[in-house]
Amino acid sequence: MPWNLHEPRPGKFNFEGLADIVRFIETAGELGLHVIVRPGPYICSEWEFGGLPAWLLEDPNIRLRCYDKTFLEKVDRYFDELLPRLNPLQCTKGGPIIAMQVENEYGSYGNDKKYLNYLKEGMIKRGIDVLLFTSDGPTDEMLQGGTLPDIFKTVNFGSRPEEGFEKLLEYQPDKPPVCMEFWNGWFDHWGGPHHTRDGKEVADVLDRMLKMGASVNFYMFHGGTNFGFMNGANYKSDGLSPTVTSYDYDCPVSESGDLTKKYHHIRNVIKKYAEADDDILPEPIPKKSFGRIRLDKHAGLFDSLDKLSQPVKRTCPEPMEKLGQNYGFILYRSQVTGPRKENRLMIYDIHDRALIFLDGEFKGIMKRDQKEPLILDIPERGAQLDILVENMGK
Repeated sequence: MPWNLHEPRPGKFNFEGLADIVRFIETAGELGLHVIVRPGPYICSEWEFGGLPAWLLEDPNIRLRCYDKTFLEKVDRYFDELLPRLNPLQCTKGGPIIAMQVENEYGSYGNDKKYLNYLKEGMIKRGIDVLLFTSDGPTDEMLQGGTLPDIFKTVNFGSRPEEGFEKLLEYQPDKPPVCMEFWNGWFDHWGGPHHTRDGKEVADVLDRMLKMGASVNFYMFHGGTNFGFMNGANYKSDGLSPTVTSYDYDCPVSESGDLTKKYHHIRNVIKKYAEADDDILPEPIPKKSFGRIRLDKHAGLFDSLDKLSQPVKRTCPEPMEKLGQNYGFILYRSQVTGPRKENRLMIYDIHDRALIFLDGEFKGIMKRDQKEPLILDIPERGAQLDILVENMGK
């Protein structure tokens, strides 16, 4: 449940349309499905800012995902709106929700147990009485940092289930093993290859888990799209890797709802452990070709600025979140005096991707992991410098 979808502005909540989480869960229950809920506040790196609202960054002193009172005040306001909607949908009250997660893979980020405990107590205080759990990678540092002594522990992995569950059992020897995220595919980064995974290999790992008596939750089972600017990003030692907007993930069920070869490999394994009715499989979804569609209209961005936005004057450049804009693009404009031959343009604090224009003419691209300056010739009359920054995903 992305917090930024449900509280797009501070105190302004949205649970309608695409954000109608109650109707979604009720529909799942009507179809005979159980529901496992991640209420947040952080849900994953592949969704924009892990679901955290970008407006949190308007406060330069806030500390995220830890026991920071300013941050937790915002979390409490969100939980006060969200959790009462989920309360009657719990299986303890006849609904389909069987479990709820405390944070998400927190051991990959931090080890603030006071923060995790605050979230746990906040759920219980608001009437959540289904199974609470944590999910982390199967390593010592992740299980040490992301778990609580009295909360059910699960692990996430895509292969080597024997090693993953062996490590989990070191920290939780008396509970059943659960792979909360079985990574049967992977997401794509900008500039990288499209990830695929062989269905037979996925089925083999699944078979080994089921032989061990483990429980498995597929991640992902149905492909999809993070619409608009809601793609996230990963940050590792080699820098920022923005996730593409498609979340196809090479899933067993494609984004268009088609059953893939991987699906049938998985199904054949499950049939070894449970009954499966072959008569319920859907027919392939019909497709239609619309031929070639010519797009012959366009609007120039710089020509449309007065229709799209209001200028804000500042002595120094400000991040877009400080100006009440959370996603998309922001344009920085300044007049540069001349003449200046081979002037070196450096942008020290760029966190995303910037398109550089001089008097409306495109001059190049600068990115956060690119430290080389851009060389510009400024004429004697001076020039208008435009720096169009694209938020690539937090």
